[in-house]
Amino acid sequence: MKVEILILAAGKSCRMNGKNKLLEPVGTQTLLERIIIETINSIATKVSVILPSGSSPLWDISGNYPIERLSVRSKQVGMGYSISCGVTNISQRSPNGIIIVLGDMPEIKSFHLDNMIQAFSKNPNKGILRATTCRGKPGNPVLFSSKFFKHLIKLTGDHGARNIISENQPNVQHLPLPGSVASIDLDTPEDWKIWKDNFD
Repeated sequence: MKVEILILAAGKSCRMNGKNKLLEPVGTQTLLERIIIETINSIATKVSVILPSGSSPLWDISGNYPIERLSVRSKQVGMGYSISCGVTNISQRSPNGIIIVLGDMPEIKSFHLDNMIQAFSKNPNKGILRATTCRGKPGNPVLFSSKFFKHLIKLTGDHGARNIISENQPNVQHLPLPGSVASIDLDTPEDWKIWKDNFD
């Protein structure tokens, strides 16, 4: 069972008052490095990251790790377009599935990703495996089997894959992750302050 990971890191961090949230420090690493290290330590067969077109420190940082770096190669922006670009490239290797990991989720660990891959391997016919909080609230990451690649490739704008999931509920299985791991993302300076106060 071949499952790859796609990290979404091409966003503009519009709510961060001019800062790029993926460059924010978490301990001795940037947030992007933290995510990359956890993904490459998982049992996934390969890790790719989708980055902004043009120059960005994210290109230099991600170049230090054994991952595939992909560019949106366009001025078009949005999560949907990033997913489309990433899945278009990854699907050429014909993996059984792809886990889409948001770059701003600091508590995702390699063993969470391993648990997702193992659960998918046991029940691949479901097609979509979505992480939830310990109380069952749907969150991220989300694993899509190859039968959904064509739908992911058609995504545009900033809507992500939410509609694909909602329209295919019979094909969705949920996997609870500890606490709020699946729902914590850091979009604003206020989010960062609250999280870092707890992290430190």
